[in-house]
Amino acid sequence: MTGKVRTASLEVGGVKTRVLAAAAGILATQGAEELSLRAIADSAGIGLASIYHYFASKTDLLLNLAIAGFEDLRRDILQLQADPAFASPMRGGHRAFFNFAETQPALFSLMFSERLMSGHETLREAEHQTFLAYQAAVQADPRIPSAYKEKAALALWALGRGMAAMITSQPDGKLPPETAATLYAGAAYLIDHPSGEP
Repeated sequence: MTGKVRTASLEVGGVKTRVLAAAAGILATQGAEELSLRAIADSAGIGLASIYHYFASKTDLLLNLAIAGFEDLRRDILQLQADPAFASPMRGGHRAFFNFAETQPALFSLMFSERLMSGHETLREAEHQTFLAYQAAVQADPRIPSAYKEKAALALWALGRGMAAMITSQPDGKLPPETAATLYAGAAYLIDHPSGEP
C-alpha cells in the first residue's frame, strides 16, 4: 500500500499547509487518539471535503505529516552539524535528533510508526534521506576510523531510534528524570568519548 504524496501548495497558508499544521497541532497537544479528519478540518477552518482534495484518507494525511517531520529533522541535523557551538558535526547531529524527539514526541513516534513505515516506501525513503544527513555528520568526525564510519553511523542511528522509542512510549512523552539523566549521560559518553581513553 502506498500513499499519495502530493506537492504542497506554494501559496503561503495554502490549504494543504493549513491541514498539516492543524494535524500537527492536534497531535502535539491532544494525542493521536483525537486526530480525526473532522477535528483537523475544524482546526484548519475548512470543510471536510477540502481535506479529501489533498489527502485520499486519514492514513494518507498521517503519511504526509510523517514525511514532513523527516524533512524537518533532516534540516535540523544539517543545521546543527554545521553549528560551531558543537565540538564536532556528529555531536550537532546527535543533539538535533534528540532535540526533535524531546520537543515533538508524538510526531517523532508517528514518523517511526512500524505500521506506516512497513506499508509505505515513501516514508522509508524519507527516513533514509534523513539518515544520510546524520551519516554525513558521523563521517566528518575524525575520531572514527574510515573503515568504521558507515557502520558506526548506522549503529548510532539505530541506538538513537531505540532511545527515542523509550521517550515516546511514555504516557506524557517524557522519561522519568532519573532515567533520562542516565540515558543521556550514556549517549553523551558514546558520542563524546575521546578515542584512546578508558
